Amino acid sequence: MDVIPEVTYRASMKTPSLARGVLVSILAAFVLRPPIPVSGALITKGMGRECMKRADVNQQTTSDESTVVFEAGTDGYPHIRIPSILKLADGMLLAFAEARQGGDHAKNDIVAKRSTDGGGTWGPLQVIDDQGGDSLNDPLPVEVGFGPHAGRIYLTYMSFPEGCHTDCVEAGHGSRSSRNWLTWSDDRGGSWSNPVDVTRTFRSADTNYAGSPGVGIQLERGPHRGRLVLPMRQGPIQSMRAYTVHSDDGGETWHRGEAAVNPKGGFSADEVSILELEDGSILLNCRIHNGGPKRRLRGRSNDGGASFGQLEVDEGLVSPHCMASIVMHQASDRGFERSRVIYCGPWREQGRSEGAFVSSTDAGRTWGPPTILVPGGFAYSQMVVLEPGGEVGLFYEADSYRTMRFLRFDPGRMDPAESQN
Repeated sequence: MDVIPEVTYRASMKTPSLARGVLVSILAAFVLRPPIPVSGALITKGMGRECMKRADVNQQTTSDESTVVFEAGTDGYPHIRIPSILKLADGMLLAFAEARQGGDHAKNDIVAKRSTDGGGTWGPLQVIDDQGGDSLNDPLPVEVGFGPHAGRIYLTYMSFPEGCHTDCVEAGHGSRSSRNWLTWSDDRGGSWSNPVDVTRTFRSADTNYAGSPGVGIQLERGPHRGRLVLPMRQGPIQSMRAYTVHSDDGGETWHRGEAAVNPKGGFSADEVSILELEDGSILLNCRIHNGGPKRRLRGRSNDGGASFGQLEVDEGLVSPHCMASIVMHQASDRGFERSRVIYCGPWREQGRSEGAFVSSTDAGRTWGPPTILVPGGFAYSQMVVLEPGGEVGLFYEADSYRTMRFLRFDPGRMDPAESQN
């Protein structure tokens, strides 16, 4: 296990070079169209599970319009993707992304923006890490809410050697394999520590990469209360498996859990989302890779994320194979009459579009009808609970990947099941 030293430095505010500025201007003039404005979100109830035809549209809208957090070209990079977002204890929102020169592995930097008004406006782009030609991928943060290092934000991500993708990095911990990095901030994201190489702790030597976009959690119940848990998936790409990395001492040391067993059928787990249920167990929900049904995988851990056993297909969740997220919107042991788990992702089998949420009141065993929040293009996304039982923030890719937007919505007010009560 890795012991993390206490080192800090001021994160840089990156100024694009002249060459990059010229390239961005060319792209903006001849390639990138203006972003498509998204006003209120339309709510479509009760779409069929196969999504073959559209149901009636409820004209109710969200309380706020979406805001642009990152925009290709405008923020100094030709491409920006892969959303992650945290709401800090003081209400500040931190949005993370990959700032790219091209595709998935194109000299990506890890960047962030902050909002102090609930997502209405966003500060300047902050470069957290730039490793030159190497590509940095899958930002995944977690805030320490209590215990050792309370208030600290940890951020983990992967790096790939220049010119290499998930299908060409070597197994092991050598120079031609991927690396795992961990950095942290003790001033609400204003500055970040020097990144520490935690590869040997975060993934085993028989894998060639490991990580996941999304967010980590801190357990609040049971024998593992206080534990930080980071969702991961490990390569090789032909047989990826989901697992978690956890810390019981506020991030001083980290431990790797057992990889979950994939279902039979030749398909595997991909990008992972987790939440804590009221009994202290962890619900895992993840993308399906290497074929498989256009659904999601699910699993449960009763040992604080150390193991998940065998995953199973969640037939109640439609997905075109894309990153999505789950959150605990409200819990019955926190003053609410009943619990509500929320899932949000593209609600289609083909194509990344029609961003929808569904609710579960039985810990993710069954799901209610979908409510469409974002008609049209909708790709990777991450939710954040702004107020338990109240509004939820949705940070998502839109406009053919040209923008990354933030939208507030109230699941209780919009959920079709609630309107029948």
